[in-house]
Amino acid sequence: MIPVRDTSVSRGFAPATALFILINFGVFIEEIRIGEQIFQLFGISPFDIYRYLTKGQGTFLDLHLSILVAGFMHGGYIHLFGNMIFLSVFGPAVEKRIGIFRYVVFYLSAIFVSFYAHTFFYPTSPVPVVGASGAIAAVMGAYLVFNPKAKILTIIPLLFFIEVIEIPSIVFMLVWFSLQGANGYLSIHSQTTIAWFSHIGGFLMGVAVGIQLRWFRQ
Repeated sequence: MIPVRDTSVSRGFAPATALFILINFGVFIEEIRIGEQIFQLFGISPFDIYRYLTKGQGTFLDLHLSILVAGFMHGGYIHLFGNMIFLSVFGPAVEKRIGIFRYVVFYLSAIFVSFYAHTFFYPTSPVPVVGASGAIAAVMGAYLVFNPKAKILTIIPLLFFIEVIEIPSIVFMLVWFSLQGANGYLSIHSQTTIAWFSHIGGFLMGVAVGIQLRWFRQ
């Protein structure tokens, strides 16, 4: 499923979301310019985080700087453009709902939460983790809480055909989350290059923050 836009939520211009998208593209340009060296400088694996937590190897600042930068890096054009499509669809509505400052703090915090969630399930994995998927999953979780009745215009590839339909946001999110959970479960005992539990952890964080802001804080 590829979201195109939310058809029932007023969005308008969202400066923080636009800035995050520009940063992601800017970092990707640097990846192309510098090459593999950038992954050596800022690449971070679950094992790196695990060693810091259990053996104190590395420093707090260096570790979390690498996590932050890795949260804006991507493994290729498809990875980048796919993530930016999702962020452009769901980010503006959340930003408008909670305000720019809280949105920025929320998004950046989600990067760390999602990386730690992945580390919890794959603590000895040496595979570097990059991408905004976990933070964007958090945005999706908050979006669901704030806009459960919204309609998402969605592209659905069906073999040789492409269907474009409106899907209720709750259906879109439940299908998406179920796919993450199924893939995460199937990969739990093997090495994986996709951080499924980063997506899951980020999404659950977004739901939790959304619930708190919607029903327990005005």
